[in-house]
Amino acid sequence: MSTLSDTSDLLRKNRGAYAIPALIIILTGLCIFTPPLLIFRQMAAYTFHIMIGMMVLGFFAFLIKNERIMVFSLLCCCILCLHLKGSANKQMRYAAVTTNPSLKICHVSLGNAENDYDMVIDYLARLDADFISFQELTPDWNSELARKLSPEYKYINTMTRLDQYGMGFFSKIPFHSMDTVYFQNVPNFAASILIGKDQVCNIISCQVIPPVNQAAFKTITEQFNAMDKYMRDLNGSVIVLGDLHLPPWASEVQQFKINGHLQDSRRDTNPRFLDGSIALPRIPVEHIFYGRNFECTSFSEIGNNTVGRLGITGTYQIHEKNAEVVQ
Repeated sequence: MSTLSDTSDLLRKNRGAYAIPALIIILTGLCIFTPPLLIFRQMAAYTFHIMIGMMVLGFFAFLIKNERIMVFSLLCCCILCLHLKGSANKQMRYAAVTTNPSLKICHVSLGNAENDYDMVIDYLARLDADFISFQELTPDWNSELARKLSPEYKYINTMTRLDQYGMGFFSKIPFHSMDTVYFQNVPNFAASILIGKDQVCNIISCQVIPPVNQAAFKTITEQFNAMDKYMRDLNGSVIVLGDLHLPPWASEVQQFKINGHLQDSRRDTNPRFLDGSIALPRIPVEHIFYGRNFECTSFSEIGNNTVGRLGITGTYQIHEKNAEVVQ
């Protein structure tokens, strides 16, 4: 009887010893090779948080001297870290600033603003961007932005709506052309400007429906394919920006970048504000992608504890091999 009891206890211990590592491996696989089911797609959006959880679990297992769980947790944490880095810009450093023509651009989601009009607009004015793209632009926001920013941003094109699809461009540089591209009643703004003497830059503010079900994911993929076809007919360089409701490692975003020959401005998934401070981890859904003719010299989130997380900003210069570096 004692032999049977010892065998039963050993089996229970072995099941516990192997169950947690097996779950860790399965979870890692689902994050990297996500099945096309809604629950797994939504779970994959939290890959960064899952990676942090595995790191914490690994150190906890180290403290309680459980080597098996420690090894598998930290190993899978490293694998997810490489997966996340592979989904972002693979360059370790931003490009050096040169004498080539450059453009500082901001994307702002006004739905994230956490204070009154004046404080938010004063903060945006201090950024001294050349071009600001607004999403979730309502009539009230439009009138206040135009009143306070029009002395500096003389070239304005807006489309106000009461839902999340209002948008607008505020630019210090004259518009060369403007266009509005609709996909199933979802508008996307497009503007072309001249950088330097003759460099055409096409800026596209893209927004999609929230990915709340399988049909929404399919619609997003179809919209990305339609935007890719639209960009192929454009002359000049391309910058695509907006709140896509999806993180950089989502397969839909990855395929969109590949098809459009676009690079991600993000170097990592840990958000930083302009002052260098690190924000709490969250799913990064705002993006600025740029074409091959550009190189990114800076990128950060914009906002603070007073005005909220407003969006992102980046600086992009024309890429030339023999350009003189600014000291």
